Amino acid sequence: METNQLILLAEVVLPTEVLKFFEITRVESNSSEIHIYLDEKKDLETFDNLHIESKGFTEVTSITDFPIRDHKVILKIRRRRWIDTRTGKSFSLPINLDITAKGTRYSKEFGAFLKETYGHVPDGLPYA
Repeated sequence: METNQLILLAEVVLPTEVLKFFEITRVESNSSEIHIYLDEKKDLETFDNLHIESKGFTEVTSITDFPIRDHKVILKIRRRRWIDTRTGKSFSLPINLDITAKGTRYSKEFGAFLKETYGHVPDGLPYA
């Protein structure tokens, strides 16, 4: 499937709050998994400060989301690193995005589904 079509599909299945802060950079799939790569948007509207610069990204964080048609879905999220050029200190912007179930690497919705189905969040499922 063409990459642009996979990105369009990912935009449909991802929660709106994720797309508010992150852009889809690519989507990869194989016979058992779909990887959706998300980078934090470079949105400086919250800053009217000329002393703040984007300095790349953090390491990738993987979050398992609802499976799609027998494919495990993994969100690969990179947060933007910022630097205050006056102090040299680096930081990440606070994002009010609570998408993982507490104590897991599962999306909140997927974790709630597993807990309701099994009574707990199991480790050994093929799509979890």
